[in-house]
Amino acid sequence: MKLLLALVMLADLSGQLGLEHAWELSKGTGVVVGVVDTGVDDGRPALAGAVLPGAEFPELGTGTRDQLGHGTDVAELVVSVAPEAKILPVKLSGNSVEANAAIRWAVDHGARVLNLSLGSSATGTFDEGLRYAADNDVVVVAAAGNADRDTGVRAPANGPGVLAVSAVGQDGAFRPDVSVAGAEVALSAPGVGVTGTGKSGTSFSAAIVSGVAALVRARHPGLSAQEVVGLLTATAEDRGAPGRDPEYGFGVVDPVKALTSPVDHKDEGPFWWTGAAIALTASAGAFLAHRRRRSRRS
Repeated sequence: MKLLLALVMLADLSGQLGLEHAWELSKGTGVVVGVVDTGVDDGRPALAGAVLPGAEFPELGTGTRDQLGHGTDVAELVVSVAPEAKILPVKLSGNSVEANAAIRWAVDHGARVLNLSLGSSATGTFDEGLRYAADNDVVVVAAAGNADRDTGVRAPANGPGVLAVSAVGQDGAFRPDVSVAGAEVALSAPGVGVTGTGKSGTSFSAAIVSGVAALVRARHPGLSAQEVVGLLTATAEDRGAPGRDPEYGFGVVDPVKALTSPVDHKDEGPFWWTGAAIALTASAGAFLAHRRRRSRRS
């Protein structure tokens, strides 16, 4: 039954994103996607041969075994979009020190895309690791936050340079019952019933975008992380208010358009400005959130 549900999920996702056409151009070959989460179990068919040796932070002796299933769902979605990408599992169950160490470890062990489907209400919690990822040319994708427990875009999604992802339904419409909105949102992606276990949330929207980022990095290895971010946002399907908005960001991620749009491998390329705008918007959002917290305390 679980395998059948997973196959139905993949078929639905493929139809929504046009993955069959995208795979004619890229399947994510050679790209390592770091998944900092609850661990990853490689027993699912989609993950066979895709999971690399990982690490846990802090070391508790359980390795990267996933006792909650969340990280495994995330990893399965990444390879459902980028079937030839590799998953680097990083199990995190510690505090901000371990969180930043986990990000650094993933970067040092080859992650070219980093998926952070997790969050903290404390802005700045992940900033040390995020700076390290940026300095090492890694595309960082994070879940914007879920409506049932978050009131706005949380860390690390509100950090500088991070692709914060909100959730849309199968019809491409923003789902306020599932996803938060905010100025830091950069992209949206399917996030309703998209896992093989039928779960919903921005964790899974982010995983889909990480998969698309892997497709782009495999097809255009000469693009910097900032250029990849710019390409993904510039080619997104605009929804809601024209231009960037708090619900969809720049729009719903479009793998086929991202892979077929012309790129310039010289210097900064034509998409650098969008990536720069994301960094500035996230920084401004974090600053305003900090000011609001200070105002409430005073």
